[in-house]
Amino acid sequence: MEEDYYCPLLNKVIELGLCMDINYEREKIANFNILTELRINKEEADHCCTKCPHHPFNK
Repeated sequence: MEEDYYCPLLNKVIELGLCMDINYEREKIANFNILTELRINKEEADHCCTKCPHHPFNK
């Protein structure tokens, strides 16, 4: 079962999978072009995601 979280970067509830995609791309682990698709620059994502209480890499 997929977990849903409020995403401060996108200002809406998203599935964990989308959060993972954003963070994999942000950390340069994979390139899904999700940041481009969402029209978010890496610096903005870095600023928001590193402070997020649901950051998937902090678990």
